[in-house]
Amino acid sequence: MSTGIDTHFVQEHYAQMSDKELIHFFSHDAQGLTPAALAIAKEEVQKRGLDSRLSTALELQNNRTLATDETDYYCNLLRSLQCPHCQTNNKLLNATMVSEVISFIFITHYQQHVKIGCPDCLDSAIHKAQARTLILGWWGIPWGIIRSVSAIASNIKFKKQHHADGANEVLKNFVQVNAGQLIMRKDYKQSLQNLITT
Repeated sequence: MSTGIDTHFVQEHYAQMSDKELIHFFSHDAQGLTPAALAIAKEEVQKRGLDSRLSTALELQNNRTLATDETDYYCNLLRSLQCPHCQTNNKLLNATMVSEVISFIFITHYQQHVKIGCPDCLDSAIHKAQARTLILGWWGIPWGIIRSVSAIASNIKFKKQHHADGANEVLKNFVQVNAGQLIMRKDYKQSLQNLITT
């Protein structure tokens, strides 16, 4: 019994996708491809004459991480964009992890998400999450109190990184996770702006 993938099926699947669908898939959702599927994907990129950066995006999502200088390059690219929240251009952007808890008796909803913006907007996002957690988080039994304390501690920790001189660890991690998209969007400022607008 063969344990490999059906290469013919993979080739047909990629062949049936439009260029737009293929570019989106290869730059956003191609993590975890087997070596055989990765090779077929690269062949499809060459066969269609698509942007060669797609091959790099595929590799980054499957085999390697960005080198330090590549990470710094993309961090600086993102930091120089307009703040997606207040639309200011005069402050370098950074990132934070916002944690928030909302509870009601036996239901506790714990949410964490990355937010990119200027330091003032990141501070504001943390303050709002802290206020919601303090007002609505502790009502759940028993997880409300436990997760509220965890969220508050996390927010305090990440708030200290908003005003860092360089890119903080949250932004560097965002760059690594979204490497495929960044490679494809790096020459398109509005597309980069859309990526960080959450």
